[in-house]
Amino acid sequence: MMAWGISENAAPKEKLKSEMGDYLGGLNSTGKIDYETYSNIYDFTMGMLDRMYELGKKES
Repeated sequence: MMAWGISENAAPKEKLKSEMGDYLGGLNSTGKIDYETYSNIYDFTMGMLDRMYELGKKES
C-alpha cells in the first residue's frame, strides 16, 4: 500500500512512517481514537520507528 502524498522514491523508513501515520489518521477520522490519543500514539510510534531503523542498521 502506498500512502497518499509519499513519493515512490522516499526512503523505506519514511514510507513506513507515512503508512503508520495514515493508519493512525484513519483511526482518528473515524472516531476510533480521539485527537489526544492520536497525537500521543503518533509521537511515540514515529520515534520508535526511527529507533528501530537505527537498530536494524547496526545489527545488519
